[in-house]
Amino acid sequence: MFLDGRLRDANEPPGLRKAVIDGIAGRADDIGERGGQQISHLRSPSSRRIPDAYLADEEVIENELQTAAAGIRAARALEGVLSDPRKFEHDLAQRLAPNVRWSLRGEASRVPRPSTRASVLDWSLAPIPWVENETGWPPAGAVALDGVRQLTGAEGEPPRVAEEPYVGWVQLGMFERQGTLGTRYPAIPARQVLIATGLEACDAPPPVNSLPLSSGPPNAWAGAHDHLVAGLGAEQARTTLETTQGPLAVIIDYELQPGAPARDRGTGLQPFALVPRLEVIALLALRPETPALRHVLIDDNGPALVGRLWRGFLIHDGNYSPLEPAIHGSDLLLRPDLYKILKSTVGKDRLSLGVTVSHSGYQPSPDEPENGY
Repeated sequence: MFLDGRLRDANEPPGLRKAVIDGIAGRADDIGERGGQQISHLRSPSSRRIPDAYLADEEVIENELQTAAAGIRAARALEGVLSDPRKFEHDLAQRLAPNVRWSLRGEASRVPRPSTRASVLDWSLAPIPWVENETGWPPAGAVALDGVRQLTGAEGEPPRVAEEPYVGWVQLGMFERQGTLGTRYPAIPARQVLIATGLEACDAPPPVNSLPLSSGPPNAWAGAHDHLVAGLGAEQARTTLETTQGPLAVIIDYELQPGAPARDRGTGLQPFALVPRLEVIALLALRPETPALRHVLIDDNGPALVGRLWRGFLIHDGNYSPLEPAIHGSDLLLRPDLYKILKSTVGKDRLSLGVTVSHSGYQPSPDEPENGY
């Protein structure tokens, strides 16, 4: 599965799959033994979860993949296939090079869990209350927001940031998951609460059961907006924001990022990271830092739009496995002077604060792995 993903991202260079398989075929027993030892050290005998670690199978396959790729141009030349060596190797390296940059940018953007959120979500500041008190499930605040998709009146104003160094900035969007692990003995279901808020351009109520956040790639944190979308400038962005509808913040999807690490293993990726909509960036003439080491966009006056990530409140699964966070979250913050420009462009009457809150529980069956959520 790991090799399939790496080669798919590289557009399946001819002969590379066979070279890698041939290179590791004689080491299958050793890989299996090492992997088994790693897993036995990282989880209890009764658990069937795959540990959050960079395991032997990925290590050996990655090493063999890089070794085989290093000789692919010479192998093609021997078969009479010639190409520009610089361009060929650059293109192949772009697709095959292991890439932890998104993981590092996420880590560089981590902060202690902030309190900034819409006032109707104040109940969510107490983390996973059902752990200490069974009557805390489902949280009353979550139940009260069932079916609510848009906030109005004073509650519909975007939250202002309470934490230094961004006091008074505007929160464009937020996503937080609070989850606990399920066990069979005692029979306790896995539970989670999902909370999403985000500013939206709306001419009518947003669709029921939708999120106030869209989905897209992370590239805006690292690349200029007019490189990501050719010709996208302030005037085109202004026209789009004045007339179209939808969220202004985006949940990052790393699916098509070449070399991006597995979300759930090893270096991993911060779940639920956010990025602003490209038109917002173009309208405000924002750009990434140089070098782009964290989730920050700047203008001539310094930091202008910031992405924060947090996780914490460690829990365990009852099997003495390593502790893991019960809470993952992120938000987007915009400098107040830039928010005025955005609000004026979208239109005060079209700009609204959307919200979606859901809660769910899941009890694993005897034939399923424990404690997923």
